[in-house]
Amino acid sequence: MIIRRNLLEKIKPFLERKEFIAILGPRQCGKTVFLEIIKDYLSSAREKIRDDVHIVTFEDRRLLRQFESDPAGFAASYARPGASGQTWLMIDEFQYAEGGGQKLKLVYDTVKNVKIIVTGSSSLEIKAQTGKYMVGRILTFNLYPFDFAEYLRARNARLEAVQTVARAGLLEWMSGGKMPRQMSGEYAYHEEMAACYEEFCAWGGYPAVVLSGAQRERLKVLGDIYNGYILKDVKGLLELSTDRNLLLLSQYLAAQTGNIVVYNALGNESMLDFRNLKKHLNVLMETFVCAELRPFFVNRQKELSKNPKIYFHDLGFRNYLLENTNPPGKRPDTGAIVENAVFTRLNSLREDLGRINFWRTKAGAEVDFVVHVAGGLIPVEVKYSRFEKPGISRSFASFIETFKPERGLVLTKNYWGHTSRGSTEIAFAPVYCL
Repeated sequence: MIIRRNLLEKIKPFLERKEFIAILGPRQCGKTVFLEIIKDYLSSAREKIRDDVHIVTFEDRRLLRQFESDPAGFAASYARPGASGQTWLMIDEFQYAEGGGQKLKLVYDTVKNVKIIVTGSSSLEIKAQTGKYMVGRILTFNLYPFDFAEYLRARNARLEAVQTVARAGLLEWMSGGKMPRQMSGEYAYHEEMAACYEEFCAWGGYPAVVLSGAQRERLKVLGDIYNGYILKDVKGLLELSTDRNLLLLSQYLAAQTGNIVVYNALGNESMLDFRNLKKHLNVLMETFVCAELRPFFVNRQKELSKNPKIYFHDLGFRNYLLENTNPPGKRPDTGAIVENAVFTRLNSLREDLGRINFWRTKAGAEVDFVVHVAGGLIPVEVKYSRFEKPGISRSFASFIETFKPERGLVLTKNYWGHTSRGSTEIAFAPVYCL
């Protein structure tokens, strides 16, 4: 079963450009299938001849040797003789190519009408491969596990259609449009949508997990992703003989999701000195296991120097580390789980909206997320509880009074609504409609 990915819409405008494309993301997030989705789009919607679109993998060592020996000849061999139109060559697992960046540059400079799209599961390796050679010649996109909309697309098409309308209206408002007037009070689809969202928060968005049936099957798939793919990559990059410290570090990060990183505590729990701790953290982020969120300061130097928060790109993976796949509401870390889910969604919207931070004062006032949009800020607070009327926290009010943003957003469990404080318009929306 092939599920359409939202990333396709972002990539479409760049498929006809000269620049090559790199698609990065964790193993088992669907990169190989996504190449098939691109191929189908190029072959049908764009009215291209299917024979001009090719997918190969460098797990095939024969093809890898051919590319490494004669990159220009390898790329040119996929163009049909006498064809004047574009040929697309998609290379899966490109990180296996030795000196791949230099070889890609040779293809880019010498082979006409062949556009290359590569995938990789480690941004560290791909950046090292392409960095100094492909500057200005390659566009990079990240493919993550399913977000909630894609999850619904796979499991409940009716709710996906409902959510699509709500999501579009909310994003339009965040970008400067009007608040959807029809949204007020408890969401009519609350019970069904919340049940699906809580299942998504428990099991995450890895395609193989989403498309699995019984709980035992899902646990087995998550275990295979953890043992056979992700830690294999991470251990290889760190050149580890054992994954004990890596496991301890990952488990502690999972338990501390959404908290500000205290490096001394992390080092003690993982038994790593500061240098090795930072190295481990960097590799976990470059292999798309974790991501960091920096604090918001008007002074960007302070923002970069202060300790971040850490979130996981996939909640199923995070919950597997904690050996707890119960849904929100049946566990003590419900707030952290939903906050992490919101982070992954906002992180995917960085190109559409802007960068994100969190805000915290010395006095303890805190706002979960601060989204930078054109011309201003949007504070976002996650309150996964039932609302009957608008209401904001003291911390949220403090941010508004300090920075006077044009808009603010409170994400609830069930409630649509709006209010204002001073000149700030505040929207209330169910978290699963973001």
